[in-house]
Amino acid sequence: MRGDAGLNKAQQAENEYRRGLSAMQEGRVHDAIARFEQTLANNPRHEAARQTLVGLLIENQRGDEAMQHMQQALALDPGQAQMAMLLARLQMERNGPAIDTLQRTLPHAAANADFRAFLAGALQREQRHAEAAEHYQAALRLQAGNSVWWMGLGISLQALKRNAEARAAFNEAKASGRLSPELQTFVERKLQQLPN
Repeated sequence: MRGDAGLNKAQQAENEYRRGLSAMQEGRVHDAIARFEQTLANNPRHEAARQTLVGLLIENQRGDEAMQHMQQALALDPGQAQMAMLLARLQMERNGPAIDTLQRTLPHAAANADFRAFLAGALQREQRHAEAAEHYQAALRLQAGNSVWWMGLGISLQALKRNAEARAAFNEAKASGRLSPELQTFVERKLQQLPN
Protein backbone atom coordinates (compact mmCIF):
# COMPACT_ATOMS: atom_id res chain seq x y z
CA MET A 1 0.00 0.00 0.00
CA ARG A 2 1.37 3.38 -0.94
CA GLY A 3 2.65 5.11 2.17
CA ASP A 4 0.95 2.58 4.50
CA ALA A 5 3.91 0.22 4.92
CA GLY A 6 4.55 1.07 8.58
CA LEU A 7 0.90 1.02 9.64
CA ASN A 8 -0.89 -1.88 11.27
CA LYS A 9 -3.78 -3.62 9.52
CA ALA A 10 -6.45 -1.63 11.39
CA GLN A 11 -4.84 1.69 10.41
CA GLN A 12 -4.45 0.52 6.82
CA ALA A 13 -8.10 -0.51 6.79
CA GLU A 14 -9.20 2.88 8.10
CA ASN A 15 -7.09 4.73 5.51
CA GLU A 16 -8.47 2.55 2.72
CA TYR A 17 -12.01 3.12 4.00
CA ARG A 18 -11.51 6.90 3.83
CA ARG A 19 -10.18 6.60 0.29
CA GLY A 20 -13.26 4.55 -0.56
CA LEU A 21 -15.56 7.23 0.84
CA SER A 22 -13.74 9.88 -1.21
CA ALA A 23 -14.04 7.78 -4.37
CA MET A 24 -17.74 7.25 -3.68
CA GLN A 25 -18.34 10.99 -3.17
CA GLU A 26 -16.56 11.67 -6.45
CA GLY A 27 -18.80 9.17 -8.24
CA ARG A 28 -16.03 6.62 -8.85
CA VAL A 29 -18.16 3.64 -7.85
CA HIS A 30 -15.86 0.85 -9.07
CA ASP A 31 -12.88 2.40 -7.28
CA ALA A 32 -14.95 2.83 -4.12
CA ILE A 33 -16.07 -0.80 -4.20
CA ALA A 34 -12.46 -1.96 -4.64
CA ARG A 35 -11.33 0.23 -1.73
CA PHE A 36 -14.07 -1.02 0.59
CA GLU A 37 -13.19 -4.61 -0.35
CA GLN A 38 -9.54 -3.86 0.48
CA THR A 39 -10.66 -2.33 3.79
CA LEU A 40 -12.39 -5.61 4.63
CA ALA A 41 -9.37 -7.63 3.55
CA ASN A 42 -7.35 -5.67 6.13
CA ASN A 43 -10.09 -5.67 8.78
CA PRO A 44 -13.03 -8.06 8.19
CA ARG A 45 -14.86 -6.52 11.17
CA HIS A 46 -14.96 -2.97 9.75
CA GLU A 47 -18.74 -2.60 9.92
CA ALA A 48 -18.99 0.81 8.26
CA ALA A 49 -17.03 -0.41 5.24
CA ARG A 50 -19.14 -3.55 5.00
CA GLN A 51 -22.44 -1.66 5.25
CA THR A 52 -21.35 0.94 2.70
CA LEU A 53 -20.04 -1.75 0.35
CA VAL A 54 -23.26 -3.78 0.61
CA GLY A 55 -25.32 -0.66 -0.13
CA LEU A 56 -23.20 0.19 -3.17
CA LEU A 57 -23.38 -3.35 -4.51
CA ILE A 58 -27.17 -3.43 -4.15
CA GLU A 59 -27.53 0.00 -5.81
CA ASN A 60 -25.43 -1.25 -8.71
CA GLN A 61 -27.47 -4.43 -9.26
CA ARG A 62 -24.76 -6.67 -7.83
CA GLY A 63 -26.98 -8.49 -5.36
CA ASP A 64 -25.08 -11.79 -5.38
CA GLU A 65 -21.87 -10.05 -4.31
CA ALA A 66 -23.79 -8.08 -1.67
CA MET A 67 -25.22 -11.32 -0.30
CA GLN A 68 -21.73 -12.85 -0.08
CA HIS A 69 -20.52 -9.89 1.96
CA MET A 70 -23.56 -10.08 4.24
CA GLN A 71 -23.00 -13.80 4.77
CA GLN A 72 -19.37 -13.09 5.68
CA ALA A 73 -20.49 -10.41 8.14
CA LEU A 74 -22.98 -12.77 9.77
CA ALA A 75 -20.37 -15.53 9.97
CA LEU A 76 -18.19 -13.12 11.97
CA ASP A 77 -21.08 -11.80 14.08
CA PRO A 78 -24.44 -13.60 13.79
CA GLY A 79 -26.06 -11.01 16.05
CA GLN A 80 -26.41 -8.34 13.36
CA ALA A 81 -30.19 -8.29 13.06
CA GLN A 82 -30.37 -5.56 10.38
CA MET A 83 -27.79 -7.34 8.23
CA ALA A 84 -29.68 -10.65 8.61
CA MET A 85 -32.98 -9.02 7.62
CA LEU A 86 -31.44 -7.37 4.55
CA LEU A 87 -29.79 -10.64 3.49
CA ALA A 88 -33.07 -12.52 4.05
CA ARG A 89 -34.96 -9.95 1.96
CA LEU A 90 -32.58 -10.50 -0.97
CA GLN A 91 -32.75 -14.26 -0.46
CA MET A 92 -36.57 -14.15 -0.54
CA GLU A 93 -36.43 -12.36 -3.90
CA ARG A 94 -34.33 -15.27 -5.19
CA ASN A 95 -36.24 -18.04 -3.37
CA GLY A 96 -33.17 -18.58 -1.20
CA PRO A 97 -32.79 -19.77 2.42
CA ALA A 98 -34.15 -16.61 4.06
CA ILE A 99 -35.73 -18.37 7.02
CA ASP A 100 -32.51 -20.25 7.79
CA THR A 101 -30.62 -16.95 7.76
CA LEU A 102 -33.11 -15.38 10.17
CA GLN A 103 -33.22 -18.38 12.49
CA ARG A 104 -29.41 -18.33 12.86
CA THR A 105 -29.66 -14.72 14.07
CA LEU A 106 -32.79 -15.25 16.21
CA PRO A 107 -30.89 -16.20 19.42
CA HIS A 108 -29.21 -12.78 19.25
CA ALA A 109 -32.34 -10.86 18.24
CA ALA A 110 -35.11 -12.48 20.29
CA ALA A 111 -35.83 -9.13 22.00
CA ASN A 112 -35.98 -7.21 18.70
CA ALA A 113 -39.66 -6.72 17.78
CA ASP A 114 -38.96 -5.74 14.16
CA PHE A 115 -36.81 -8.83 13.69
CA ARG A 116 -39.45 -11.14 15.20
CA ALA A 117 -42.17 -9.65 12.97
CA PHE A 118 -39.94 -9.91 9.89
CA LEU A 119 -39.29 -13.59 10.66
CA ALA A 120 -43.03 -14.07 11.17
CA GLY A 121 -43.73 -12.59 7.74
CA ALA A 122 -41.12 -14.85 6.12
CA LEU A 123 -42.65 -17.90 7.80
CA GLN A 124 -46.13 -16.80 6.75
CA ARG A 125 -44.97 -16.58 3.12
CA GLU A 126 -43.97 -20.24 3.39
CA GLN A 127 -47.38 -21.17 4.87
CA ARG A 128 -45.73 -21.98 8.21
CA HIS A 129 -48.57 -20.33 10.08
CA ALA A 130 -48.10 -21.85 13.54
CA GLU A 131 -44.52 -20.56 13.71
CA ALA A 132 -45.53 -17.24 12.14
CA ALA A 133 -48.25 -16.73 14.76
CA GLU A 134 -45.77 -17.48 17.53
CA HIS A 135 -43.31 -14.87 16.24
CA TYR A 136 -46.02 -12.25 15.62
CA GLN A 137 -47.17 -12.77 19.21
CA ALA A 138 -43.60 -12.36 20.46
CA ALA A 139 -43.20 -9.16 18.42
CA LEU A 140 -46.48 -7.79 19.76
CA ARG A 141 -45.47 -8.56 23.35
CA LEU A 142 -42.42 -6.39 22.73
CA GLN A 143 -44.28 -3.63 20.84
CA ALA A 144 -48.05 -3.98 21.09
CA GLY A 145 -49.24 -1.10 18.93
CA ASN A 146 -48.21 -2.28 15.46
CA SER A 147 -51.41 -2.70 13.44
CA VAL A 148 -49.71 -4.50 10.53
CA TRP A 149 -48.36 -7.14 12.91
CA TRP A 150 -51.84 -7.60 14.39
CA MET A 151 -53.11 -8.10 10.84
CA GLY A 152 -50.34 -10.62 10.11
CA LEU A 153 -51.19 -12.48 13.31
CA GLY A 154 -54.84 -12.56 12.26
CA ILE A 155 -53.95 -14.01 8.84
CA SER A 156 -51.93 -16.84 10.38
CA LEU A 157 -54.50 -17.56 13.08
CA GLN A 158 -57.26 -17.69 10.44
CA ALA A 159 -55.16 -20.12 8.38
CA LEU A 160 -54.87 -22.27 11.53
CA LYS A 161 -58.68 -22.15 11.95
CA ARG A 162 -58.28 -20.36 15.28
CA ASN A 163 -61.14 -18.09 14.28
CA ALA A 164 -61.93 -16.41 17.61
CA GLU A 165 -58.27 -15.45 18.09
CA ALA A 166 -58.04 -14.34 14.44
CA ARG A 167 -61.11 -12.12 14.91
CA ALA A 168 -59.53 -10.56 18.02
CA ALA A 169 -56.27 -9.91 16.15
CA PHE A 170 -58.05 -8.35 13.16
CA ASN A 171 -60.11 -6.20 15.52
CA GLU A 172 -56.90 -4.97 17.20
CA ALA A 173 -55.47 -4.08 13.78
CA LYS A 174 -58.66 -2.27 12.78
CA ALA A 175 -59.03 -0.43 16.08
CA SER A 176 -55.54 1.07 15.88
CA GLY A 177 -56.62 3.43 13.10
CA ARG A 178 -53.08 3.23 11.68
CA LEU A 179 -53.71 0.94 8.70
CA SER A 180 -53.65 2.33 5.18
CA PRO A 181 -57.10 2.50 3.55
CA GLU A 182 -56.25 -0.60 1.48
CA LEU A 183 -55.22 -2.61 4.53
CA GLN A 184 -58.22 -1.35 6.50
CA THR A 185 -60.49 -2.68 3.72
CA PHE A 186 -58.55 -5.97 3.68
CA VAL A 187 -59.00 -6.41 7.44
CA GLU A 188 -62.72 -5.59 7.23
CA ARG A 189 -63.10 -8.19 4.47
CA LYS A 190 -61.26 -10.76 6.61
CA LEU A 191 -63.55 -10.04 9.54
CA GLN A 192 -66.62 -10.57 7.33
CA GLN A 193 -65.23 -13.93 6.15
CA LEU A 194 -64.76 -15.26 9.68
CA PRO A 195 -67.67 -17.32 11.04
CA ASN A 196 -69.36 -15.93 14.16
